[in-house]
Amino acid sequence: MTNEELENKTTRLQALLHSYGKVAVAYSGGVDSSLLVRMACDSLGPDQVLALHAVSCLTSEVDQEKAARAVSSPNGGGCSYRAIELTPLRWPEFVANTAQRCYFCKKRMYNALLTELTQEDHVLLDGTNSDDLKTDRPGLAAIREFSIHTPLALAKLTKLDIRILARHRGLANWDQPSNSCLATRIPRPQKITSILLKQVMKAEHFLHQNGFTACRVKPGHDAITIEVPSHDLKRLAGDYTTFKLGEYLQHLGLTQLPLNFRTRDHF
Repeated sequence: MTNEELENKTTRLQALLHSYGKVAVAYSGGVDSSLLVRMACDSLGPDQVLALHAVSCLTSEVDQEKAARAVSSPNGGGCSYRAIELTPLRWPEFVANTAQRCYFCKKRMYNALLTELTQEDHVLLDGTNSDDLKTDRPGLAAIREFSIHTPLALAKLTKLDIRILARHRGLANWDQPSNSCLATRIPRPQKITSILLKQVMKAEHFLHQNGFTACRVKPGHDAITIEVPSHDLKRLAGDYTTFKLGEYLQHLGLTQLPLNFRTRDHF
């Protein structure tokens, strides 16, 4: 990727944003939607941009608070922020945890965001990037059904492009590991419950406090899988750390299953 190619993509993104006029961004706190908010604010002015943050039991309170602070800061764009409460544990098709769970969740979410905008003239945008289009993401079907605009993908911006642009613009989360909602930790077709989600949230928070900022805890039927980047695996698998983690998982009420450590470098 040359500087000229990235500049061309950025120009294309700015042109798309200008064509929308007044926008609302489906904001998650991740680097993609954060950059989209910032670029929209730079292109249209903060008063023409609204960050809509769908919050629920699927994201930790720490991440929710961090996202709210980031978007209203000068580097984040300084636009209006609005939290939209969702209740996924009341959705039977979500709780069933089938292969279409993400599609059902996104459909409910975008319906809620569009309902929020019923009396307003914002164009709703999503932070899908061009790399996302190459993967199996059931949620993309919901985006297409609702005709949600995806300017990052239309401008052909990749995840790497987005991180470069975010770093140049001083976004604090430019190198933040990609994350997914807590429901992705629950193996299909095990039903998703409030207890399981809280256990996962607390277990991952424990690991964050011990220096493992990119991790996932996946409680299964036969083992509890802990995923970390390859450079963290040796430290995590050390006897003392493993002992502390095992004790804490037991304290959370997770059954005494063996711990399975696995590397994952595409967070």
